[in-house]
Amino acid sequence: MKQGFTSSQYFKQLIILASLPVLVGISFVQMIPTWEMFKPIAILVFLIVTIWFAFRWRSQTARNQRVILFRPFIFFPFLAIFTLAVPFFLLVNLAIAYLDYHHVATYQFQDLPTTLYIYENTCFPPDSRTECNYYSTEIRSRVWILPVTTTLLSCPCFFEKPILRGDIATFPIEASRDTSKVAVSIDMRYGKVVIPIHKSVTTLL
Repeated sequence: MKQGFTSSQYFKQLIILASLPVLVGISFVQMIPTWEMFKPIAILVFLIVTIWFAFRWRSQTARNQRVILFRPFIFFPFLAIFTLAVPFFLLVNLAIAYLDYHHVATYQFQDLPTTLYIYENTCFPPDSRTECNYYSTEIRSRVWILPVTTTLLSCPCFFEKPILRGDIATFPIEASRDTSKVAVSIDMRYGKVVIPIHKSVTTLL
């Protein structure tokens, strides 16, 4: 066992094992809009490279140093199933993206680090944007300099263009299924949602 852990081939096999769940996970990562079209290409390239290295390293590994996955009766069926599973997950993800939220706007203000992406889920034609009972909006924020986003807010509403006051961007609500809210504010310095503004608050003001 000690000899196995010190073998470079053993660690190469572990790299392959670690890359398998990564391939599926990447398909569910929220990318910035300009990178969305490259995500399926990157996943398929990653899949091909992973399979190529799996066969190459398996042929270079002695039988007594192969992990269980690299045994013949497991390796070939698993690789076949996984090769079919990754494109399936990718197609499901693309179908959800097509039927679900669509990117409609990007907001970035000078000297403030946060970039916001607005995604809307609208009524299916021929209905109007707000005729159905499921229309909604997501506000996503870019994670540092990575081409990845995280969801800051999900709202059963549509927003107007934001108004910037200092570091705070306030999004007035154009239409909403939750009539208690009239606006949502986001701190563009720290990328955090400020407490939503409700009608009761504006009445007191």
